[in-house]
Amino acid sequence: MKKFIIIAMLSTISSTIAQSSSDIGKIALSVIMPENVDGLDVSQLSKMETKITQIVSSTGLAASGYNNNFVIYPKFAIYDSSVVEGGMQNITVVTCELSLFIKQVDNNIIFATISKSLKGSGKNKNTAITNAISKIPTNDQQFKLFVVTGKDKIIAYYETKCQDIITKSESLVKMQDYEQALGLLMTVPEEVSCYSKVQEKSIEAYKTYQNQKCKVQIQEAKTQLASNNYNYALQILSQIDPSTSCFKESQTLVTNLATKVDAEEKKQWDLKMKIYNDNVELEKNRINAVKDIAVAYYKSKPTTVNYTYLIR
Repeated sequence: MKKFIIIAMLSTISSTIAQSSSDIGKIALSVIMPENVDGLDVSQLSKMETKITQIVSSTGLAASGYNNNFVIYPKFAIYDSSVVEGGMQNITVVTCELSLFIKQVDNNIIFATISKSLKGSGKNKNTAITNAISKIPTNDQQFKLFVVTGKDKIIAYYETKCQDIITKSESLVKMQDYEQALGLLMTVPEEVSCYSKVQEKSIEAYKTYQNQKCKVQIQEAKTQLASNNYNYALQILSQIDPSTSCFKESQTLVTNLATKVDAEEKKQWDLKMKIYNDNVELEKNRINAVKDIAVAYYKSKPTTVNYTYLIR
């Protein structure tokens, strides 16, 4: 009797993926797996996830992304299970199919698909399924072509959507939704032709954000000064960008602080001032700050994926 176990992705539930600013600018495919499936145990799902991660990594892409808009997920079907008699022990043989999908979560668009037949054998059905999963060919050229095809379509998507992304980010800045604006801009990969323009826009948005934020920082620094928390006040003042309207006032406060902070804090401040006086380093500092804000924004909004299970 043939028994089918089909994993079908429908919509979204919470997924925890490692996120860091080093992922920004890179095309990544976040590997999404179901939490449980009838017919597959936890170790089998983990083994399958490892195999999919290896497939993605073998093409030079990251297997997790900071905003998780593009995902790769499996469908695993067991088409046949039979027992072969003979020798000292009967052997169970299963015929399976692994399908992989590259999908954009926001728009629910499938960018690439591939299916591979697998066979496994073992002393029982469970070990036969494990054996089949272990045979997933992670260096298979067809799998690599599948991932590369997905990557090319992701780049093409951003090429057509770049101006829309910039326009939307400008609207978000006007609404003072700076974190979302920066998060949106930072989704654009380095390979896209408008990437340098996107970086310019992100710096503009960051400066506007800092100018709006600096008044709060100045007030907080003054509160810390009144409580004699001099080192903490200096830390707050060191976060104020030189392009802001508050920077001059922050420098005046720092001058008053100079004799009240410890030597290590003063040393860190002097290093910060060297960065401010070096336009190249200052720009790098701003870009890193933009990336940190973008990562923090997407960490607060985790990608989610729902699965449903059909057993016949």
